[in-house]
Amino acid sequence: MNKVTKVLLTVVTTVCCAAVLVGGIWCSRQADMSLCTQVDIVVEDSVSRQYVDAMELEGYLKARGCYALTKAMSEVDCHMIEQALLKHEMIRTASCYKTPFGAVRIRVTQRVPVLCVKTAEGNYLVDADRRVMPYRSGMKLDVPVFTGAINKCAATEEYYDFVLWLQDNSYWGERIRDVYVRNPKLVVLSQKDYSAKIVLGKLDGYEDKLARLRSLYKKGFDVLGYPECRELDLRYAGQVVRR
Repeated sequence: MNKVTKVLLTVVTTVCCAAVLVGGIWCSRQADMSLCTQVDIVVEDSVSRQYVDAMELEGYLKARGCYALTKAMSEVDCHMIEQALLKHEMIRTASCYKTPFGAVRIRVTQRVPVLCVKTAEGNYLVDADRRVMPYRSGMKLDVPVFTGAINKCAATEEYYDFVLWLQDNSYWGERIRDVYVRNPKLVVLSQKDYSAKIVLGKLDGYEDKLARLRSLYKKGFDVLGYPECRELDLRYAGQVVRR
């Protein structure tokens, strides 16, 4: 290959690279100047829970001036959209990105309730991050329900820890339905398949108290049958008092 040919190849290659670069910049600018023609909102965990839907989130973003449709793509701030969504009472995570074809994609996940509190002052949930979240009428929940004299501090601390223990304990996790707190010294559990209430007294030491009752169930009630009684009292050391 002679020098002239080499020079021509170098020139052609340089021109092609420059054309590609300029074309890419032009396309990028054109994309920025184009309008958003589609906003796609997906609630990724909508199969397992339905606390919020795409239509509600669309209205939520519109009310805050964050809805991207018909805006110039260069003016669409994905970070601002994510931050707005994270302030929604039912949203746990949010991601937003733009495509080269005028679309904005939004993906969210919902907060996960761990327990429900119903008191005279109002109803609320505590989520998997120990944060209080609102209770909405009609929500389908499969979590323990706490009633009585319970405040938000206790709900997000000791009672939250108790529910986590129930989740890890398949035996009691499947049995315990509701928790009534008359006062911090008198906690009563309702069972799903047995009418007798379980009187814990103080929540302290619930692992040992419930282990004692499980032993009675296994060695006695599971063999001889579950007797008719109003409550099983675990407040006395080493005993299960039947009433």
